Amino acid sequence: MFNRRMLLALAGTGIALPAVAQPITVTLVVPFSPGSVVDIMARGFADPFRLALGAGANVPVLNREGAGGGVGVAAVGQARPDGTTIAFAPSGMITTLPHLVNGLPYRFEGFEAICQNFENIFVLAVGAQSPYRDLAGMLAAARARPETVTWGDAGVGTVGNLIGRQLEQLAGVKMSPVPYRNQGQMMLDAQSGALDAAITTWATVRESGLRVLGVAADARQPAIPNGPTFGEQGLNVTLRGFGGLYAPRGLPREVARRLEVACLEAAASPAYREAMERIGQVVAPLGAEAFAVRLRDEERDAKGMIERLGLRAP
Repeated sequence: MFNRRMLLALAGTGIALPAVAQPITVTLVVPFSPGSVVDIMARGFADPFRLALGAGANVPVLNREGAGGGVGVAAVGQARPDGTTIAFAPSGMITTLPHLVNGLPYRFEGFEAICQNFENIFVLAVGAQSPYRDLAGMLAAARARPETVTWGDAGVGTVGNLIGRQLEQLAGVKMSPVPYRNQGQMMLDAQSGALDAAITTWATVRESGLRVLGVAADARQPAIPNGPTFGEQGLNVTLRGFGGLYAPRGLPREVARRLEVACLEAAASPAYREAMERIGQVVAPLGAEAFAVRLRDEERDAKGMIERLGLRAP
């Protein structure tokens, strides 16, 4: 865990605050709708981040949903690289979506990492009244009636979408993904049975009354003791979500340093950790260099996965 003394000790490592930190307004762009899990995380982060930036700082949160997160991330990519407009988003919007969607006005190389500040666990869940009591039953129905079983996710290229595509390939079935701009509506549709399943974060599902049929993890999670992993059921699907702050490439070095140290300090704050605990999310801070390496690895892996799955950009 990072504390203030540790952060100040970073002065000798090249990621210290500049000697004079001027007041700044930093808009956190969230590429999903108000009330979504990512939005709740960003709003829990905004005030600790404001305090870490110093006296006079202002950190408004702006929702720019659409295109599976692409609309908001594009807005950040097109902003001036001065540190006043940055994205709070899952990694897939940066690493994966550009390989899937034609015409996106940004590429992976157009962003720089500020810091990672969260991870999350993804699950496949069905309504309480669903006829599918386990994953095997759902896949059997998909095998018997191709393209009739539906799952919801946050859109093409998101972690939930790729989990669904992997399940299709490994199980040899064909289902129908349904993209949702609003996660709340997806939960309502899954609860009512209008949607067969939702593939989303555990935080989204945990108080929804949905029944978890599979967890994308290497082992059973303490928070979901009755949720079997996909691996237990013969399907090696372990994609884990992570994310943080990103800026348009080209930030002045001193601005990048200031944002990184403030991001790490905010991620270590009790206020942010408590906000994340309330919604079942994991605080997982990484500095800019380590975060950038993880993003590069995911971008490489995502490109290969998309080619293996035969996904085509719409």
